Formats: sequence, structure tokens, C-alpha cells
Amino acid sequence: MITIPKKVEYSIILIAFLAKNDGKTISLAEVAKKLKLPYRFLGQLAMALKSAGIVESKEGKAGGYYLIKGWNKKTVYDLLEALGENKHMVKCLGKGEECARQAQCEIRNVWNKIENSFVNELKNIKLETI
Repeated sequence: MITIPKKVEYSIILIAFLAKNDGKTISLAEVAKKLKLPYRFLGQLAMALKSAGIVESKEGKAGGYYLIKGWNKKTVYDLLEALGENKHMVKCLGKGEECARQAQCEIRNVWNKIENSFVNELKNIKLETI
């Protein structure tokens, strides 16, 4: 089975937590403490989510992170792209990847079909539904 990396799992947890706080600005220290997640790692994830247009930050004493308008239109696939996790299931499906067995490969089409179904499903799951 496919394993979801911690950065994807924790990012979804962070997004869900921010969503439950109705647009309030929440410090990463508070998130880390309440959810028992590593603070430094959350900082890295928050920066990636900010670059992806999912969260915004506010500096200062009452600073922290909040979900930006339109975050709910983003999909799980958008999140994977933002985190650099939109890799192919098998190497031979990647652009520019060659396989010595490609001409006689009997399973490449099967992997391609599975991957296309998986990607389409991820593109249909909005972050707001999580």
C-alpha cells in the first residue's frame, strides 16, 4: 500500500486545525502544543503552505497562521504538489524516464491506469472536506 509521508499527514492536520478555528490567527507554538506535533517541522510545513496559497502568516505578538480566502478550493493533489510529493507510483511513468523493458512491458499500462485513477481522485478531494 502507498504510505503517506509525515509532511502530508501533518499538513492536513494543521489545515484541519486552522479550519476549526474560524479564521483566527493561531501561533505554531499553540498548534504544536495542542496537537503534539514537532514545532520546527510545523514551521517548515507552514512555509510550504504559505507558498501554495493555503495559509498566510501574521507577525507580532498576536501573530501566527490562518487559512486564506479560497483555501477550500484547493485539492489534496494541490497540497501534494506544494509539498513536492506528487511523484509517480513507479519510476517508469515519469517524464523522460526510460526503461530497458518498456517495449515488452506487460504491466506499465496497468500502473498507468492505477496512477491516473489515483491522481484523478486526489484532484477531486477538496481540502475543506477533510
